[in-house]
Amino acid sequence: MHHWIPEIVRVIFEYIYDPIRNEEDIDGRVTVAGLARTCRAFNDPALDVLWAQLHSLDALVLCSGGTRDRWNQSTWDQPLYDADWRVLARHTRRVCTLTISPHSETWHISTMGLLNCFPLPGPLLPNLTKLNWLSNNEEYFPFLHRFCGPNLKTLRLSPDEWGVSKCVAVASLASSCPLLEGFLCPDADHFSMHAISEAVLGWNKLRLLQVGPVDEQALAHVASLQTLQELHFSAASDPRSSLLELCNPHALMVISIPTPSIFQIFMQNVHLSIQRLEIHCSLYDYSFPEHFFSHLQACLAHPEELTWLSLIVDKISPEDDSDELIVLNSHILHPLLTFKGLNHLDLGHSCTAHIDDTFLREIALSCPHLQRLRLGDQHHWFIAPLVTFDGIISLLRHCRQLFCLGIFFNATFKSNTTYVASVDAISPKITEFHVGASPIGDPVKVTAVLSFLFPSVTRINYSISNIFLMDPQGMRVDWATVNMWFETFVSARKESRQQGWLEGKAEV
Repeated sequence: MHHWIPEIVRVIFEYIYDPIRNEEDIDGRVTVAGLARTCRAFNDPALDVLWAQLHSLDALVLCSGGTRDRWNQSTWDQPLYDADWRVLARHTRRVCTLTISPHSETWHISTMGLLNCFPLPGPLLPNLTKLNWLSNNEEYFPFLHRFCGPNLKTLRLSPDEWGVSKCVAVASLASSCPLLEGFLCPDADHFSMHAISEAVLGWNKLRLLQVGPVDEQALAHVASLQTLQELHFSAASDPRSSLLELCNPHALMVISIPTPSIFQIFMQNVHLSIQRLEIHCSLYDYSFPEHFFSHLQACLAHPEELTWLSLIVDKISPEDDSDELIVLNSHILHPLLTFKGLNHLDLGHSCTAHIDDTFLREIALSCPHLQRLRLGDQHHWFIAPLVTFDGIISLLRHCRQLFCLGIFFNATFKSNTTYVASVDAISPKITEFHVGASPIGDPVKVTAVLSFLFPSVTRINYSISNIFLMDPQGMRVDWATVNMWFETFVSARKESRQQGWLEGKAEV
């Protein structure tokens, strides 16, 4: 057989059974297993596909003489000899991804002990590139290093609790997989901080680090890596005694912290030389810190070079929806005007109801390179928004690179007046428009204006809850009416342009 045929056969087999598919395809797996037994030429390519991704260790045990006991746990009931180990090795070299799920611990702890005695040189799975170790079993963690070899690129851990055995196993990981590029352990806590920090200090090729709290030395080390693309960590709530400097102009930095006020404390002794920043808060404070964005501006070495800024609040209580103490106004947001390089600004989880048309125009003039902008559209607010169509049109005139816009605004018109939108506000680049729970007036008039402004949008994305609003059904019906007529309006305008009826304005 020619040398190029196995590669072609493997591509065909991957079409029949895709090993990286999220849902198990039993029929495809059975078909490829049958092909593996058809002829010698099909055997290796088919086995490579079948063994590329494992969701447990059961297959390794059962292929080398193991059985299931009365508790349905896979185990060996007799010693493994040289022939058995070699059978096992023929399959382990094919495994590229292994997932040890918290819900599939169907092997006895003695199985781990026996695998640890693997007599052949090198790691148990020599070509493993991705390991999802999601088990919380304390007894399994001492064997973690047996699965981490020099080819491992991504390691994900997800323990619910941290004990001594887990910390010892994690602290010594770097020597087993020195070329690791991605380490994800988002549920780490303060007990595991020193163990994870020690491991992180041994990795010099990291592209992605997603952890909980880590010490300052580990943070500084990761931030200095030229390979780094994303850094996720949890910030401490106590003020730092020494200055923490994080310098990486290319990586996205994601900082998790309980509330905005605690993040403001964290910023007091931090110096950031970065271009992309996401702040994740668990919940709001009693009131939003007045100087939050001023402190952020002060801790950035070059605020004008910041290109990406997101503030996300995970949990918003019903009391927050009508609480004016958490509303962001132009005074609080004024420091944003110095972030002139922004192309991504996400305040969609914040109540921006007190931003008016004038300040929205200032944002547009200060940040003309914006490509994505979200302002208060990802939640429901009782407080009436001040931004109107005039503010949106002013924004569109100056931010010509926008392709995604989400805004909480007043989509109503004064009675007995004609509303005019000029042609220089048309934004064909925008393909996504989100309005959240924006109040709406006449849906036909709204459709006429929006279809004129956004000729590339196919629908208006709205989100209206029954819990928070006085007339959720009426508002939902009105925005649904906009979507019902939207494509018709856009198509009509497109056809009129093609026929030479050039429009200079839209009147409603």
